[in-house]
Amino acid sequence: MDMKLKEWFTLKGVRSEIKNIHWLTKKELAYNAMVVLVFCFLFGVYFYGSDAIIAVILKALGMN
Repeated sequence: MDMKLKEWFTLKGVRSEIKNIHWLTKKELAYNAMVVLVFCFLFGVYFYGSDAIIAVILKALGMN
């Protein structure tokens, strides 16, 4: 970054920084969204299963 901090906050500096942004294509965006949804689903199943196992253990010990 060769711009000084003062220059970065000007409209010219903001425009030059926006040119450096890599915008996702529709295909990349759809893929990334699918990855997030799959991980959310997997974590949900994991936490549901963990909770169910803990509930069974507590019930077997008479603590629930």
